[in-house]
Amino acid sequence: MQREKITLGWAGKSAPVADIAYIEVVELASTGLLEDVGEATRVDPWTDPEPLELCLELWKLWMEGDDDRDLGYKTMRGMCADGGGQGKDLYEAQQANDMRIAKATDAMIESMGRLHIWAIHRSTGIATAWNFPNAAYPQVLVAAKSELSDKLRKNMCTKLLFI
Repeated sequence: MQREKITLGWAGKSAPVADIAYIEVVELASTGLLEDVGEATRVDPWTDPEPLELCLELWKLWMEGDDDRDLGYKTMRGMCADGGGQGKDLYEAQQANDMRIAKATDAMIESMGRLHIWAIHRSTGIATAWNFPNAAYPQVLVAAKSELSDKLRKNMCTKLLFI
């Protein structure tokens, strides 16, 4: 079988190409690699986050002012003729609930002692300094999280998370 000569639009010669023999594959051989990959990529089922960690994450987002990512679009949408602003948006309802939890968490944090407030602030990344040389941060953080967890269990807005 002779291959035809290919020219690319110039007067020179093209590079010689050797004849290639093609092999038709009828069946794939099993190597056992697919079975190993299946076990390695097994994903554990989703678990609920810890209530205290969820409250602190929502509080951190609220403290950073991250609750208005739509740049006011949803507040202005009620002025449009589409639906008259009477519709229920699940995203808005979830965001409102998250902000209620964040505000309740903020109130509970502010009701704690100054040392515990700074431990919570540092653990969430709101503050980076620890200016208490007579207090060990790890021990204070454990005590602060314990106190905050007790306060959030008693709060009307967040106690359902702890059930």
